[in-house]
Amino acid sequence: MSRGEKVVWDDSNWRFEGWIVSAKSGSVNNVVIAFHGFDRNADEMENFMPFYDDDTALISVNLIHHGESRPIGERDIYSMLEPNILLDAIKRKATDVFGKRVDSFELLGYSMGSRLCFQLLTESTEIFKRIIVLAPDGLRKGSIYKFVVNTRLGRFCWSLIDKYPKTNRRIIDALYKVGMISGHKHHFGRYHTDNSEIRKRVAYGWAAHKKFWPELKDLAIALSKVEAHLVFGSRDKIIPQKWAKGLLSELEKIGCSSVLFHTIESGHVMRHAATINQVLESIRTSRSG
Repeated sequence: MSRGEKVVWDDSNWRFEGWIVSAKSGSVNNVVIAFHGFDRNADEMENFMPFYDDDTALISVNLIHHGESRPIGERDIYSMLEPNILLDAIKRKATDVFGKRVDSFELLGYSMGSRLCFQLLTESTEIFKRIIVLAPDGLRKGSIYKFVVNTRLGRFCWSLIDKYPKTNRRIIDALYKVGMISGHKHHFGRYHTDNSEIRKRVAYGWAAHKKFWPELKDLAIALSKVEAHLVFGSRDKIIPQKWAKGLLSELEKIGCSSVLFHTIESGHVMRHAATINQVLESIRTSRSG
């Protein structure tokens, strides 16, 4: 049964929607900041509360252009969120909700949400004790992402997809039928382009989080200073573990072996109880070892 409640607040011309889960013990000694994956919701991060002790509370925040999280006031639809603005807004909300100043946090991220965790950790390492990321985005930029977010031509092409969705579907289906793309890429392409809401979420959401891409060198240094767990699914075709090679190389350069990489029997989806138990057991084993 859920212990959480929805919250919405405005800060620095941004509106944030979140999900607050109070500490099971009634006394808050630890706060986890969490971010969900693309096209998911903040409340599902409550599923991962078994990772934490009973004195831990959760503040899970919807990505921008998810739920009610969006730019407001003078900000336009393509506004980019600054990492320090996001962190300050969350810290102020945590103080407001829990009735006392919170100076130390943990980070929890799933898929795209992991990328936000990585950036916050890199910029404010000193306030975080631990980070757990699952199926973590942020380790390698895909070619489609770079094209759509970083070029005017890419944004124009994406607008054409939104304008001519039926033509787009025919092209994706044709590429699959002649064997030019795999079944996974066919499903991925259709999922992200089949309806207008998703297409706009890709365009606006990717732009809003453009500044949440830490350099791997900086990320490695930040991860080396906290307890860090990166969890990958053995069957994950969206974010395979091989994408961590660049980070592993940077960790080796600084002689860091404390960052823990976990591989579990899973695809990209990790919110179900059996998968969560796998992750929890893997983390417990690594800590006791």
